Amino acid sequence: MALYGQSPHQVRFGEFQLDLESGELQSNGHRLILQDQPFQVLTILLQHPGRLVSREELKKKLWPTDTFVDFDHGLNKAVNRLRETLSDSADHPRFIETLPRKGYRFIGSVDNVAPAVASGNAPKVNWTTRWISVGATLALLCGVGIWRFSRSSSEVPLPAIEMVPLAGLSGFETQPAFAPDGIHVAFVLHASENSGIYTVMAGGEKSLRLTSNSTDCCPTWSPDGRHVLFSRLSDRGVEIYVVPALGGTERRLPAWPSGHHVSTKAPNWVNARILDWSPDGKFVAFSDNQEDKTHAWIALLSIDDSTIRPLTFPQAQVVDEGPAFSPDGSTIAFVRGIASGVVQDLYVVPVAGGSPRRLTFDNTWIYGAPAWTRDGRDIVFSSARGGLASLWRVSALGGTPKPIPGVGVIAAFPSVSPRGNQLVYQQMDAKVDIWRLNLKDERHPQGPPGAFISEKGGHSRPHFSSDGKRIVFDSDRLGYAEIWACDSDGSNCGQLTSLHGETGAARWSPDSRYIAFEYRPKEHSEVYLLELASGVPRLLTTLPGADNGGPSWSRDGKWIYFYSDHGGGPFQLWKIQVEGGTPVQVTNNGGIFGAESADGRFLYYSKYQTPGIWRMPLNGGDEVHILDQPGGESWWNWCVGSSGIYFFGSNGRNKWGVNFFDFATRQKVLLATADRPSVGLAVAPDGKSLLYVQNDQMGGQFGRYEWANSRIMLAKNFR
Repeated sequence: MALYGQSPHQVRFGEFQLDLESGELQSNGHRLILQDQPFQVLTILLQHPGRLVSREELKKKLWPTDTFVDFDHGLNKAVNRLRETLSDSADHPRFIETLPRKGYRFIGSVDNVAPAVASGNAPKVNWTTRWISVGATLALLCGVGIWRFSRSSSEVPLPAIEMVPLAGLSGFETQPAFAPDGIHVAFVLHASENSGIYTVMAGGEKSLRLTSNSTDCCPTWSPDGRHVLFSRLSDRGVEIYVVPALGGTERRLPAWPSGHHVSTKAPNWVNARILDWSPDGKFVAFSDNQEDKTHAWIALLSIDDSTIRPLTFPQAQVVDEGPAFSPDGSTIAFVRGIASGVVQDLYVVPVAGGSPRRLTFDNTWIYGAPAWTRDGRDIVFSSARGGLASLWRVSALGGTPKPIPGVGVIAAFPSVSPRGNQLVYQQMDAKVDIWRLNLKDERHPQGPPGAFISEKGGHSRPHFSSDGKRIVFDSDRLGYAEIWACDSDGSNCGQLTSLHGETGAARWSPDSRYIAFEYRPKEHSEVYLLELASGVPRLLTTLPGADNGGPSWSRDGKWIYFYSDHGGGPFQLWKIQVEGGTPVQVTNNGGIFGAESADGRFLYYSKYQTPGIWRMPLNGGDEVHILDQPGGESWWNWCVGSSGIYFFGSNGRNKWGVNFFDFATRQKVLLATADRPSVGLAVAPDGKSLLYVQNDQMGGQFGRYEWANSRIMLAKNFR
């Protein structure tokens, strides 16, 4: 259908408008950046709405016949970039549908101007149809006129949404929260010298520093706007403090009872520390747990009598966190996920009590607490449902989430102004690289470490093939976390999976024919096998209804070890034959990641949320605690060498980094300092090099990775 007054070179779909001549793409008046190849893909799909456009057809139109490139990789990259710009999802598409191994189809509604008809070839006019159309148009214009006449002059449409930096401080700005006056914003700054909680006016006035502790987190305002409530990490755990909003003496919340803890079992540690103050000032909502549990629930602390009332009752291995009161105080929105990682969704629950109601079904990361719109109708949240994290909104009654235009990626921790039309959020950039350290022998490095794979985005959990010629790792450089592989010198990199979900923890088989990895197709993680020859992954059926992941191979290649919370208890290590069969439980006192020793005598393993590494004989026997590091939240940051263990931690002399623990001498040797470790450590089969992951810039921890270049953004004219 043609749009009146629209250029014949422009196409409109959803909230987007594309100029086919200039290549400009706009979303609700806000200009978006669209690169050349994604623009060409979008143009071709829009020319054939509703029809399958094959991959071969797209390749021929995007690249000349004499071009030598990896067509499949290039096309996947172009489509992923396009989806990222449109905030579209491969799993739940609004615009671009994937037909596996065939091509793509544009499924959205397209409005454009029909091409002009050449003179002399004009079709005959059906005057009956023409007069019906004219009548309908007049009726429409009449209705529009009455509507416009009846509108109040105060209801002039808002201008396009505008994004501007809010504070502009040097450091890592995070966790913004609007005050009840809708003008002031509290936030956290992580910096080398000036960490703490700050406030700033939305108009851009000078920031005011309220606290100076680097572990302060997650500010929220009292209902009268006179105080800021926040959490702080101490030797006793997480404590709750309040400080005057204009500055002054901070004090620990005296009503905080002993024996209760802000959850430390959550997949997102920051989300677990988030608090919210009820609009009537009577309650503080938080994520509560007991130290010997692996799940957490939303609870209400009464300010009057210090009593605590659980509000949600999740099953074991389920974590509820990030509570947010609705504007009228009747409902709490929160995040529910599994204890092992990234499966999370948005829920609401009545404050008076009742069963939580699920609003999203994405089974992916949600970053920070949700935020209510000021009318209480919608909930704004940060989600990786479209790849990299961005901001979405969904009705509090349920429905399909819609992207917030103009926000971009990576965006998190939204907060909506109670007055006016403004939104603040955290905007981040990530660069998590894989580094290489060459070794003379296990105890001595050969020169300083250097960046090995340095690309924008997050990389984690590298692993060498058995011949040392290839490495495999996780990467989200194209949006979704997928499995990638490179040659051992960092060349010839390529994407191995395209599952558009949370994929990782890849491990080569001893014969280098297969890669085992974990993937979350629905609510639970599962173990998959990728045969390199066919490139097709298949599910390895382990323990249905449980979270199964973290695979590692036996030395003979016949078994795969994996973690599972089968039965609702703590994570244990299991193993299963590669050809399938009945899984066999390996540990009884906890276990989440294991590796056989080089001589095939022992199984070494770490435990969830418990520091250290254990060992048990493969032919049976008791477990022995042999190392007190790495920390329980970093169970993946170690690997086994021929005569010792490499790990992230301290050597006992206040020097922190990559260390080697010698089995014979039981001594720890620091091999390289690494200020910002992330996820993963691997040793080459010949023992001559190590790979490890670290963030190369000052930043803050957020979800799986550590991030840099974070700032608070203010969205003006937010509707």
